[in-house]
Amino acid sequence: MKKTLVLLVVIAVFAGLIVFRGYQQKKVGSQIPEEETVRVEVVTLKEIDLSDVVEFSATIEPEEQSAVVPKVPGRTVLEVFVSEGDKVKKGQPLASLDTSIIRQQLEEARSFYETAAADNKRYQALYEEEVVSRQVADQARTRYIQARSAYEQARIMSGYHTITAPSEGVIARRLIDPGDTAPQGPAFLIFRQDNVKAVGSIPERNYHAVRPGHKVILSVDAVPGRDFEAEISSISPVIDPVTRTAKIEVTLPSEGLVLPGMFARSRITAGERKAVVLPREAVGRLAGTGESVCYVVEGEIAVLRIIGTGVEQGGFVEITEGLSPEEEVITTRSRSVRDGTRIEVYSR
Repeated sequence: MKKTLVLLVVIAVFAGLIVFRGYQQKKVGSQIPEEETVRVEVVTLKEIDLSDVVEFSATIEPEEQSAVVPKVPGRTVLEVFVSEGDKVKKGQPLASLDTSIIRQQLEEARSFYETAAADNKRYQALYEEEVVSRQVADQARTRYIQARSAYEQARIMSGYHTITAPSEGVIARRLIDPGDTAPQGPAFLIFRQDNVKAVGSIPERNYHAVRPGHKVILSVDAVPGRDFEAEISSISPVIDPVTRTAKIEVTLPSEGLVLPGMFARSRITAGERKAVVLPREAVGRLAGTGESVCYVVEGEIAVLRIIGTGVEQGGFVEITEGLSPEEEVITTRSRSVRDGTRIEVYSR
């Protein structure tokens, strides 16, 4: 009997412990955890002078280029005197064409001309002697003039069988070889590239900020570590309605380094203006939309705010909308700072 009583007491104690433990766990689980407070630094909008910088990508092109088109297409190419990359002067022979047909035409024209000239001289003399009529003399003179014109034309055409350079420059493309038939299109492309031009497009919003003569700094991928100074030579007078951009050309000396076909990045400083800014670390991007955001202080809470931004310069981001001058913006970079986070400002 005594053993049974002891056993019941032990069981009761264990049961009480289990019940008490369950009560403690339930009580702990029902308690609301104390919210973490994040210490942050804040700033307000700051007004600074910003440089108006316009940036665009460009392709290098020759300042001048000539397409050399044969004046007598269809003739066989006999010789080509130049190769791609050769420098040529104005009037320098580039290729020769078969002259067998024009030689025959020239000989026939010369013979007809000489005959017509002799006939004209004879008939004019006979007319003065009143042996032939004025009409006959005029007909002889007409034949002479026509023959002379045909002969001169044949002589000019014979000169076209040597293709010459219309300007000095570099042979950029050679499109014919010996044995080819002279094309109706270009046989050579000549680039004059003492100077080159960088051709690109600027957005519509920057159109009125730039003018011909403005200085431009270009960096060329093929010439790393060096910037080239140039100036705007022309800007399109119209905006492309599809791309909302305007064509811009920048001229610069090639120095033998900047060659047609290269890629360049261009930067134009078009003046200064006042702007309100935030430090770069205070501005983020909203995942999914890419909108610019920051966290502002409302009481003791961080609140997410969508803002409008402009240019980024010197560690600052221009703020165009969404903030008032007196609002405090959190600059502390921390994953703990979210919309609704309790905060403590420790530095302003």
